[in-house]
Amino acid sequence: MVGLTGCERKYVATAQDENMAKLQAKIDALDAQKGKLMNGEVENNFNLPGVGYYHAEACEFFEHPYGYEQDGRWFANGKWQEHAVAQTTVPASRPTVEALTKVEAALNREQQLLASQGKGAPDTAGNSASDTAPATTGTTSNNHQGGGGVGSALMMYWLLAGNRGSYAPGMGFQRAGAQVDSWQRGVDDQRRSVSAHAAANPGYSRMVAQSHSTGTAVKAGQSVRGGFGRSSSPSAS
Repeated sequence: MVGLTGCERKYVATAQDENMAKLQAKIDALDAQKGKLMNGEVENNFNLPGVGYYHAEACEFFEHPYGYEQDGRWFANGKWQEHAVAQTTVPASRPTVEALTKVEAALNREQQLLASQGKGAPDTAGNSASDTAPATTGTTSNNHQGGGGVGSALMMYWLLAGNRGSYAPGMGFQRAGAQVDSWQRGVDDQRRSVSAHAAANPGYSRMVAQSHSTGTAVKAGQSVRGGFGRSSSPSAS
């Protein structure tokens, strides 16, 4: 007689899992920043593509992250200094009018780029997920080329909207206002795509959970254990 015994099943990530995990990370990062930006505040070292890294003490965006090291000097609040920057928690702050002017200029560039690509409701941030998260010390990138995608455009709009009490936005902000609903629908459509993929592939959620616990990105070919299958084996009755 043949009996059934439980055996642990190993799930191997596919290329689609990898792409969905990247998309999910971008959406999660966007969601995590929305409330604070709509309140008009920006976290220290937040990287806004097309604008730069935010230094909360200076209330301004700069090319390099807070604490960036180069040739034995460290960058903080717009200045190079001879000693390492203390890694203390700097609370979020509201950008200056000059900083918000940079944000609106970047929003104008982003809208022009999206229009040139013919995207009515384009995808989320076009770069890596880290583009929508606080930067790590000792890293830098070119933040003044634009091309961040609708994720960046939404964040810029939210930040400007959150500071309308102290900043009078111009036509770029008004034009973006007509696109915000469409941009948000594009993000929501992709959120549903991720949810549908997770529902159809239970191993995907385990893979993402493992990624969060280890701090490593999901890659095709990686495996994760969890869940039980059923395999047949002979047994006496």
